[in-house]
Amino acid sequence: MRPRANRFAPGPATVPLLGLLLVLIYNANLRPIASLDTVPTRLLPFSLILRGNVYLDDWIQPYLGVKVEGFGVYFVRRAHGHWVSRYPILLPVLITPLYLVPAWWVSAQPPALSGQALTLVAETMEKLAASAIAALSVVVLYLALRKVSSAAHSLLVGLIYGLASNTWAISSQALWRQGMTELCFALLLWSLLRGPDARGSPFWAGLSVALAAANKPAYVIFAALLFIYFARHHRRGLWQFCAPLFVIGVLVLIYNISVLGKVFGGLPFPVSWPQEKYMTSHFQASTVGALTGLLLSPSRGLLIYSPWVVFSLWGAVRLWKAKALDWGRYILIGVVIVLILHARYTDWWGGHCFGPRYLTDLMPFLAFFLVLVVPQIQAAPILRAALVLALAAALWVQVVGAFHYPGGGWDTTPVNVDVRPDRLWDWTDTQLSRSWHAPAAAPEFCYRWGAYFSLRKALEGSGPGAQP
Repeated sequence: MRPRANRFAPGPATVPLLGLLLVLIYNANLRPIASLDTVPTRLLPFSLILRGNVYLDDWIQPYLGVKVEGFGVYFVRRAHGHWVSRYPILLPVLITPLYLVPAWWVSAQPPALSGQALTLVAETMEKLAASAIAALSVVVLYLALRKVSSAAHSLLVGLIYGLASNTWAISSQALWRQGMTELCFALLLWSLLRGPDARGSPFWAGLSVALAAANKPAYVIFAALLFIYFARHHRRGLWQFCAPLFVIGVLVLIYNISVLGKVFGGLPFPVSWPQEKYMTSHFQASTVGALTGLLLSPSRGLLIYSPWVVFSLWGAVRLWKAKALDWGRYILIGVVIVLILHARYTDWWGGHCFGPRYLTDLMPFLAFFLVLVVPQIQAAPILRAALVLALAAALWVQVVGAFHYPGGGWDTTPVNVDVRPDRLWDWTDTQLSRSWHAPAAAPEFCYRWGAYFSLRKALEGSGPGAQP
């Protein structure tokens, strides 16, 4: 049953204002929170625009400032005599149009400043692109939730998803693959909640899971489960569902074979760490232990970083029992399989990152589960108070991630967490407490852009041939 709309229900301007508000919030820290994992995605648009290829030869070494070998080469590999990304390239290809003017601007900078210009523009554009993708996922999720809930409740849960989960501290801050996956899953929910028999819905569902799998191959799980769903319950829409899967699958296969020389692309891959780290970082926790860590670890637990997910579990139970949403069980099975799959990863904690990065992908589903029980929570004062407290804690967590992390250096001190993953269970020295007590990070982009233009002005004023 739809909850009663109240007089404060959002109006037609909600969608653009919501997107704009979130982009502003996501960029309010005025700094990058970058990772070596995202370097290929950060640089590939420049190669596509200025070189017309997917090779990183002209970019990766000048950007890093070191020879690309040994420690740190895990994110690129040699193929046919070129450096190429080990990660799927769907995300950098899709965002390339955003880089047309920035890439031209970088190419027009003085040779003496080209390296600084590339680094600064690449990191700035990464932040802007990531925040735009994250904000768009919130908007799409809001439109999806409107199919089953009131505008007010949909907006509330959309904001919870956007600001009280790692959508803020992870997806909006750097071009991790999580942001693109969240957008795909939000689109999937929108297509399914329209009704599987609605015109075009099977196509949009197929497109969303095809893009999710192309971005992160493990999510072919959802494609397989929904194929079974359409084959069993909505066979007339099966061909629409399969069409984008076939097209995108063929394109990915062509890229993998022609560029990487491997059917399955650059993943999985061995990490090129020093020997002692390689041995200890492949810590084989039990699946149950890792799953417990993904949910309850003080420095990676989903229920610690987003405690409102407890209410999502209630919503998941209601979805399993619901007859109207017959696809719900397939989504729930997919979520459980993904949880177990991530628990089987040797580095289930996600390396150096803020909180449960791997589970950020699932946030659109968890938000959807939550909206199913919001009316019941609203009607019960105790539950309502508990949700408010959970949301306050989750919002504080994201503020810590956006404005303080990686201050305090928890990931690497007193010993690297990849070497000693047992630190993930240390309640006396958690990532959250260490980051919170560290000073808030400086607005790095302001200083760096100011320094760049000052340097360029000094270079131009000193005449031809001057060096910075």
